[in-house]
Amino acid sequence: MAVSFLLNLFLKANLVDTLNLILMALVLVLGLLAVTGTARVIGYFSFIASAILLVHAHAPLSVWAQGLQENLYLVVMFTLVPLLGIPIRHGRYTEALKGVFMRYVSTDSRFYLLISVLTSFLAVLINLAVIPLLHQISSASEKSNDKKLLTSALSRGFAASTVWAPTTAGMALILQLTNAEWYIFFPFALFLGMLAGAVGYIMAVLEQKKKYRSKPAALFPMKEVVSATAQVQPSAASEQEIPEELNWRKVGELSAYGAVLITLIVVVSGLTGIATVVVVAMASLVFPVIWMAMIGKLPLLAQEFAGDYFKESLPKLKSEIVLFVGAGFLATSVGYSHIGDYVPLLLQNMVGNSAEVYAFVVVFGILVFAVVGIHPIITTTIIGSTVDPLIYGISPTLMALIFTISWAMGISISPSAGNVIAISGLADRSPVCVGPVWNGPYGVISSVVLVGALFLMQGLGWM
Repeated sequence: MAVSFLLNLFLKANLVDTLNLILMALVLVLGLLAVTGTARVIGYFSFIASAILLVHAHAPLSVWAQGLQENLYLVVMFTLVPLLGIPIRHGRYTEALKGVFMRYVSTDSRFYLLISVLTSFLAVLINLAVIPLLHQISSASEKSNDKKLLTSALSRGFAASTVWAPTTAGMALILQLTNAEWYIFFPFALFLGMLAGAVGYIMAVLEQKKKYRSKPAALFPMKEVVSATAQVQPSAASEQEIPEELNWRKVGELSAYGAVLITLIVVVSGLTGIATVVVVAMASLVFPVIWMAMIGKLPLLAQEFAGDYFKESLPKLKSEIVLFVGAGFLATSVGYSHIGDYVPLLLQNMVGNSAEVYAFVVVFGILVFAVVGIHPIITTTIIGSTVDPLIYGISPTLMALIFTISWAMGISISPSAGNVIAISGLADRSPVCVGPVWNGPYGVISSVVLVGALFLMQGLGWM
């Protein structure tokens, strides 16, 4: 279906469009049968609510078909993006990163900084797969025993990447809802992402200082004293595990891999006018072939494609497929049934014509719903498909930035977000603990800082 969709961008054949609709319906049915957990609840709710609205509005079959294909391009992107992770697994990059951990990560602040930065960087390439990958790599440091420190670094680093990264789920949906151009949006979003990362780092440092101040030395468990002593004076065994020379060439290769990929997406999208999401999907097909050839691993690509990609990566996409097709279907039904007409009226009564108040209401409204388990995909879709930001003097780029802040902070605290669920499973903690409890303050503080920075930039005439 993904290949058929991309080919038809050039063929523009009605017959292929019909084929894509049939394939989309088949993929959706298989996804609905396989999906579990909170994604199943949200997905089924989206389709049932949408069906009720469309039946009540006497919608023709063409509207049902339109709703089913509303987010088809997102499914295409999700299908192909896992291919970007193949060169990372076969380029010996994880071994190089482990060496960096073992040599340089000696304090809590360094551990948090390295984990969060790597999460933000690698999430651009492999999305949610970055969480189990870095959870495994981080085990090279004994700092990984601090579950709150580790989960905070993973979740906040992932959230920071979703503010700007073109390969993330929220970005694709937000650009479609706002009609913003990613190459215009990107510089501002990248700055906000870095600012979100800085806020997370400062909070982590303060949280660690508070933790150690609240524990008198006399009350420390004996194993913590031993552990602290071991950090100052490493044992001979641990010294032997540290590599004498780090493979900086591999670290540089990985950095170049991400930088070239992002540059390619920006340039192609800007020059051709092709939607960024589609460019990402195309790059996911082409870029791994080029990179595997450059590192001399091209013969492994076909083996990986037929093996792990089909057996592991694609089946894991069932949640994303159900969620985003459901979101598109819901947006179509809300629009056709005109029930969404009440959302702009409600916001108008709450905020008047103030763009600043509107931004804070949207951001914190999405956060509140996220805390109680309503994924930002639902609230973002409803607001984005019903509210005209021009009423408040808000440009598509500014509206996209407001949504991306809401999305990023929402998925960092929502117990129904896939990244929170994945992290909680690895850390053996509940999603409520990892999301609202541990990351709640971060979500609120970062939202205030980012929205404030957003309107400061606008006030200075930068956007």
